[in-house]
Amino acid sequence: MKKIIILVLCLLLTGCYNYKELNKIAIVSSISIDKKDNKYLVGAQVLNVKPKDDSNSSNVIVYEEEGKTIEEALRNITKKSNKKLYGGHLSKLVISEEVAKDGIIDIVDLFQRLPEIKDEFTITISKGIDANKVIKVMTSPESIPADFVKNVIDSADVDSAITHSSKLDEFVSYYLKKYIDPVITVLEVKDYDKDGTTLKNNESTYPKTKIVLDYVGITYKGKLESYLNKDETIGYNFIRDNIDQMVIPIKCDKDNYASISILNSKTKVKVDKNYTITFNIENKSALNEYNCKNNINKNKLEKDTNKMIKKYINKALEKQDKSKSQFLGLKRYIYLKYPKYNNEEYKVKIKVKTNITRTGEINKSSKGEKYEDK
Repeated sequence: MKKIIILVLCLLLTGCYNYKELNKIAIVSSISIDKKDNKYLVGAQVLNVKPKDDSNSSNVIVYEEEGKTIEEALRNITKKSNKKLYGGHLSKLVISEEVAKDGIIDIVDLFQRLPEIKDEFTITISKGIDANKVIKVMTSPESIPADFVKNVIDSADVDSAITHSSKLDEFVSYYLKKYIDPVITVLEVKDYDKDGTTLKNNESTYPKTKIVLDYVGITYKGKLESYLNKDETIGYNFIRDNIDQMVIPIKCDKDNYASISILNSKTKVKVDKNYTITFNIENKSALNEYNCKNNINKNKLEKDTNKMIKKYINKALEKQDKSKSQFLGLKRYIYLKYPKYNNEEYKVKIKVKTNITRTGEINKSSKGEKYEDK
């Protein structure tokens, strides 16, 4: 009985020290950071609380203000919103190219210091367009634009290897480590116009204004240095062992291609005493599509897939040679094995082994078996 009484008392005394009434806060889903006339222009995408049957208004409202510092600009937004901004559900931070080239790390440091903001949001750079325009684009009438974009980034990261989802904690961790620099997700907007910021953008099956992922930004000393294109990004993800699954097109005759689906990929790294880094990449794959006239040759497809993966990796290595940024972390692999390493010359070797476990030949397909006796 005593135990029950103590348990009840504990439950009654328990509370949330940081409790905030929902009707007094504005939940921020996305923040943009630009610079204008030597001041920060900050935008906050805030959830719009509306009746369930109200389909004619947006799920979000964007407020903008400027300030000498980012925090001042955020506080100035309260002049337009009658509620206190709450960043506990922030899913995306968008930084303009101009600001990113000046420095990303100070911005990241600010968001690390704000106690209510979690370190799970995605950091992005807006390429060729103001960051505040990115967070105004309407992506889907049923969704919150910030969450929609974050889900697209995460999906592309996992399913295609054409980007890398940069979270706050990873960015800070790589920035603080020796011999490696963080990369960052890049957003572009195609065919931006005013209609793209309204529900009208979603009235068509093919919205005119779209947010796309074509690049990944590489940083040096906490600043944006340049960009990786699609092939360089895939090479980066193979080296950093970030491949979950992806599709590789392989030419199988003069004009046609086959699709090799990477189902499982593992990159193991070895470093010898001569500072030679060897990347051993093993892939389990499947042939998903074959549009060629000649017969399927499993061994040739495996060899051609290996060549294509090496091509991706070599493009990333070429980019590394031209960059100050150490985005591939090559020297870090050496440093972790030999802590006394001090920027001596090193070599890189690539070994790729692909095993196509399923060729998907139609005469061996299980999907037609139930009709065999009919």
